[in-house]
Amino acid sequence: MKKILYIFVLMQFSFLSGGLYSQVATTGGKGLAKVLSADPVKAADIFVNWNASTFMEQTSRTTLSKYYRSDLNVTVGLASYLEVYLNITPYQDDQTHLWGQFGNTHLGLKYLTPFSSSFFKLGLDGFFKFPTARIGNVGYESFFSENPAWAMRGLLSLDFIKIMPSFPLKFNFNYGYIDHDIYDQYFTSKIDQMLIGAGFKFSIRSIQFFTEYSGEIFFNNPTEVEFNQNSQRVTQGIRFLGPWNNTIDVSFDYGLTQYDSLETDDIFHKEYYDWKVRIGVTHRFSVQKYFDKTAKLERMKEEEERRKLEAIKKKRQKVKEDIQKMKNSLEKKKK
Repeated sequence: MKKILYIFVLMQFSFLSGGLYSQVATTGGKGLAKVLSADPVKAADIFVNWNASTFMEQTSRTTLSKYYRSDLNVTVGLASYLEVYLNITPYQDDQTHLWGQFGNTHLGLKYLTPFSSSFFKLGLDGFFKFPTARIGNVGYESFFSENPAWAMRGLLSLDFIKIMPSFPLKFNFNYGYIDHDIYDQYFTSKIDQMLIGAGFKFSIRSIQFFTEYSGEIFFNNPTEVEFNQNSQRVTQGIRFLGPWNNTIDVSFDYGLTQYDSLETDDIFHKEYYDWKVRIGVTHRFSVQKYFDKTAKLERMKEEEERRKLEAIKKKRQKVKEDIQKMKNSLEKKKK
């Protein structure tokens, strides 16, 4: 474990070239890994992210438990204060079948409030979970039910990048609530959780590295589930520019869940992953030219010029055809 962390720290300071756009969280939305920033991606920008993660554990001398997961998400900037994101999980081990399952689907919306500045940013985020997974609450993963769910989070970002360029540091804080079953009473079910997170990112030239803490806390049954028995983790990661303007990110999760013993194995007490390695690729598309007024006028001019050129080509073609007909007619008369 110490060797992995040592190598990871060295990687943070070894890549020092290229250009990088906004970070996108592993499940969509501008942010770090799980922690979101209050500000959205730029309007008319589209980020497509794919990431895969794995965890392995030696459960006995002859048994190696493995967990694999893959996420695909799209984040779209609708305005300078609004973004929408969609996350699907094409593959997730369910610890039951030889081949895993299609995971849940999340659709989210982030809003940057007017109470924001270049340094202080306050936002709101909400998402709805569609239970597209065949089996709920799979092993090693954070708790989720087999029912539709919704969540709301308050987002706070403190951005030093613009006011202090020599100190390119940005802090993000998240606090919210998730209702794992839309059919029960809000805020009272034992399976409902608090969503908490805090993190920061730091840029060295065009390399960004980030550290965050995130957790999902059962708050309605503290006597049954102590704080340190909840799903929590610290994530360390880096992002850098890869081939074809793709952003590559590599991150490492270190689980913080602690049990004196795991004699009670239920939905509130389960074995979460101790560590997880994740790698992702993000590509940015911009459709700004289709919405910008100046760009629209330029496209109209280009279209008008294209039509004129097409008309001139047609006239030339017709003249050629007429000349050819005249030649054919003269040849027939000579004969």
